[in-house]
Amino acid sequence: MCFGALSRPISRRRLLAAGGLAVSLLAGGVGRASAQASASVSAAVTKPTVLGRSRGGQSILAYHLGDDRRRVLLLGGQHGAPEANAVDLTNAILEYVVNNPSAIPKGVGLDIITIANPDGYISGSRQYLSGVDPNRNWASGDWEPDAYDSLGRYFLGLGGPVPMSEPETRQLAAWITRRRPDLVINYHSAGGFVTTNQDGLSWELAQVYADASGYPCDGADAPFGYPITGAMDGWLAGKGIADLFVELTTLEDAEIEENLAGLLAVLQHLAENPLRPAGLHQSAG
Repeated sequence: MCFGALSRPISRRRLLAAGGLAVSLLAGGVGRASAQASASVSAAVTKPTVLGRSRGGQSILAYHLGDDRRRVLLLGGQHGAPEANAVDLTNAILEYVVNNPSAIPKGVGLDIITIANPDGYISGSRQYLSGVDPNRNWASGDWEPDAYDSLGRYFLGLGGPVPMSEPETRQLAAWITRRRPDLVINYHSAGGFVTTNQDGLSWELAQVYADASGYPCDGADAPFGYPITGAMDGWLAGKGIADLFVELTTLEDAEIEENLAGLLAVLQHLAENPLRPAGLHQSAG
């Protein structure tokens, strides 16, 4: 099945005002069809959880679908507007599972955060308003105050003054600690692969996702070509929470069909197989 191309993107401010839901970022269809589909989403989705607020006062929201026995968290927009296709993708996934609830296997559920860095999404920045990188501020065991950004550029202070210094990082970490998802899938761009920093369940699911999506499963020690410190995946590993890091191929295409195939395969695998522990593998960021 082909889910088609995204329609013309809505403005970032209107998207945030709509609670992060796709209004015209739908997989196929524009005009009246898009309006009808977005209305059905608004009516069907339970009121989202407000995890907290950004420095700029924007709500950080999580939507909840499916059963509670095993939860999977999807995270989009951690690097703001420069990786807006990760937001487009998580919005399209949200749209799809709301309109196709049977696609989520029994016993598995989804938590979806479409925009983890709303200030960056509005302002056009990869960073928080503080200038700290959202994926270099975590208490991962290798945190450094100075770090490489997503483009391989080295900046002083990019990791923050101390680990977990930023309110957005702390709020997301607190929510994950309470919620204890079985898996976190973090969407970024651009690289065109799926990877993880853990063995066990994480690596098993990375291969399932890769096989279904067509992405290569990158097992290199440094798939980005530069060291990554203070990343969320390292913090998740310390908590014993499995994770996948999915890099979309370009900065433009949300690759909805590929990622829906990968996600649904992972959900089915979780529904059919007992959970296994994760172990440290390599770094992703």
